[in-house]
Parts: sequence; C-alpha cells; structure tokens
Amino acid sequence: MTQSKSKGTKIPDAIARYLECLERATPSRHTLDGYRRDLLHFARWWEETTGEALSPEKVTSVDLREYQEWMRNVRGLKPATINRRIDALRAWLKWAVREGLAPRVPDFPKPVPQVKRAPASLERTEVNRLLRELEKEGDARDTALVRLMLSCGLRLSEAVSLRVSDVELSDRKGKVIVRQGKGSKWREVPLPPEARKALKEWLDKHPGGEWLFPGQGNGHLSANAAWRAVKKYAWRARIPGLKPHQLRHTCAYNMLRAGADIVTVAEVLGHSRLDTTAVYPRPRLADMERAL
Repeated sequence: MTQSKSKGTKIPDAIARYLECLERATPSRHTLDGYRRDLLHFARWWEETTGEALSPEKVTSVDLREYQEWMRNVRGLKPATINRRIDALRAWLKWAVREGLAPRVPDFPKPVPQVKRAPASLERTEVNRLLRELEKEGDARDTALVRLMLSCGLRLSEAVSLRVSDVELSDRKGKVIVRQGKGSKWREVPLPPEARKALKEWLDKHPGGEWLFPGQGNGHLSANAAWRAVKKYAWRARIPGLKPHQLRHTCAYNMLRAGADIVTVAEVLGHSRLDTTAVYPRPRLADMERAL
C-alpha cells in the first residue's frame, strides 16, 4: 500500500495504480481528486467492516449492496453522493478486470432514486455584491478571472489554463478558445461586453508570458490559488460558501432567463449531452421558496 498525502490513510495498491492510469488519461485535477476521495472512502469502509486489506478480486455484489445501504441508512448521505461513489467503484472494478486483477465485474445495486434539483447558483443581489467588492478592490486579474466564469460559463480549471493567445479581442466582439475542456473537448466561447472589458484591462497590465493568468515559475495560476483569491471577495460580499461551479451555473441561468435555447447553452458550457444542460430549466430551491 502507498500512503495518502491528505489524511495519512493507506491507499490499496490496486487503487493507487488505477489513479496513476487516470492521471495520465485526464487533465482535470478536480476529477482525479474526486475519484481518490470516493475510492478511499470505500477502502476505509471495507477495512473497518471486513478487517482485511482491500483488493478488487474480493469485492462481491453483496459487499456493494451493503456499502450502498450503509451510506444511505447509517451515514444518511444524499442520493447524488451515494450514486457518485458507486459509479467510481464501477469504473475502478472495470479497470481491474481489464488489467487482470479481478475475474469479473460484480453486479451493482440500482442507483438510489433522487429528485434532480437545479444546480445552485447566485441570486442577482449576490452577483451584484460580488462584483461590487471586485470593483472596490480594483484587481484586474481577479476581475477577469471571475468574469470568465460568471459571464462566459468557463470552469475554473479552464479559465486558469488559458494562454494569452487563446484570447481574441476587438472593439465589438471577442472570444476565448478553450483547448482542454472536460473530456479534452475544444470549443470557442464568445466574450460578452463585461468580459471583454475585464480582459482588456487585465491584458493592459499583464506581466508577460504565455499564460493569461501566470503562476509561480513558468506555469499558470493553479486552480486552488485562483479560488483562494476569489473566496476573499465572496467572503466580503457575504457569500462565504461560494463554490467555483456556482459562477458557471449562474451564467447558464442568466442565458436561459435572457431567452437562449438549451442547445446554445450546452454549446457555451461545453456539454456533450443535452440532458446535462437540461437540469438548468428546473426550479431552484430559492425559486420554490418564492413560489410557496
């Protein structure tokens, strides 16, 4: 077993090998960290339940049902969390069979039923408070970063990995080229006026180099460092629990409210399937509260 850097827990060898393969296959640190957390969660449950070290050939359909029931009835986790962790196990066990580490993929339990709720986004008053704090601080880099997520729907990882050459600006239009979106998808995203203005102001002060948001050394700004900067403004704007994807979700809602069709929204966000975008027309919790 190898040692986990985060909590000092032991990572089973088969999981460590799978994560190494996944790291080579995906450019997203967020995706990789999610799989690591979900698989280690199962490894801890397995060792506490069976008293044995986890290896893929030992996992049976009975174990998977027990694990699902434990998450559901003992831990009281949300259906989305339970289903995501089971999906991570399915991907790991399929890989183990392909690698000859397990004889077969066991039968998996049915997903826990859930009512799909619209993703969390910011209310207009919250957006205004956040933008007000950015304007008061006058930091051109952070304003450009927030505008790319809030006005263009970019993921945090997509925004920080942009190169200066990926930005095209003119007086009346502009676009950014996302070369490494989720699933390594390439796409072009138009820049609305607010984003063009923010990017122009940042490029006028840009320190040079290939990256739009330079970090330490020759690399770009890390997603963690970028989000620490944004959270500073969110705290001042009284939005302490702000998550990176909420800015992206807010962009999607604003497009729909402005009359954009769901296909256009999917193209802007880089969704490969329309059912991923179809969650946005659903009423949010705040919408239901107002209706009630």
